[in-house]
Order: sequence, then C-alpha cells, then structure tokens
Amino acid sequence: MNILFLFIYLIIILIVIEIFVILFRLTGLKVEVSRFQVISMMTGTGFTTDESEQILGHPIRRKLATFLILFGAFSLAVIISSISQFLAHDIRMTEILTIAGTVIFIFCMLKLSVIQRMLTKYFNKELIKRKPKK
Repeated sequence: MNILFLFIYLIIILIVIEIFVILFRLTGLKVEVSRFQVISMMTGTGFTTDESEQILGHPIRRKLATFLILFGAFSLAVIISSISQFLAHDIRMTEILTIAGTVIFIFCMLKLSVIQRMLTKYFNKELIKRKPKK
C-alpha cells in the first residue's frame, strides 16, 4: 500500500510541476526556463542565475515560487516519511535488491561506449534541432 501511495504522490508532484510550468509561462517566461526553475524550487537547489532573478523581480512569480518552495519541502518530508514507514514494517529485501539491481544495470549500460556514442549522437541531434535560428 505504501508503494502505491508513493507512486500516486510522485504523479501528483509531476502534475504540480507541469501546472507551475504553465503558470510561469503565462507570466512571460520561456517553457525551458520555467521548467528548470520550477524543478529547482521544488527540490530546493536554488540556482543563482539571471533566470532566478527573473523570478525574484516579478511579484506574481515570487508568490508562485514561495508556494513551490514550501510544497517541495513538505513533499520531501512526506516522501521520506512514507519510505521510512515502508521500510519499518520489515526490510523487504526483494524490493530493495530489485531497485538496486535496476540502478546498477542502468549504470553499467551507460558505461558501455556503444551506448555512450548513441546517446551523444542523440543529444547532439536534439541540440541542433532546438538551436535558435538566426
């Protein structure tokens, strides 16, 4: 049941992120800037850039940011509490090993040079596609 709750809560967090990306976009920010700043505020990483100055210098964006920072802090507490409750019942070695195995597998796949070449090619193609035209 705790895993289901966590999954639903993570979906809620993702939806909140998208809602605030739209709200920031409606205040005049670009989508890419909005998404990065929303995730930054939700996670409490607070990058100090010209983009963050755009948030602070606008009264509506500042109010939206305040909500996001608080929501992010409370969300972290809920997630930690949920995970600790999940682990407190009994350590579910199968689930933990499955998650650890998946992370190790992804890490090993990313270490393969053929995968790195494919991803580099893909990233470069995406950069060229998104590069602003003069």
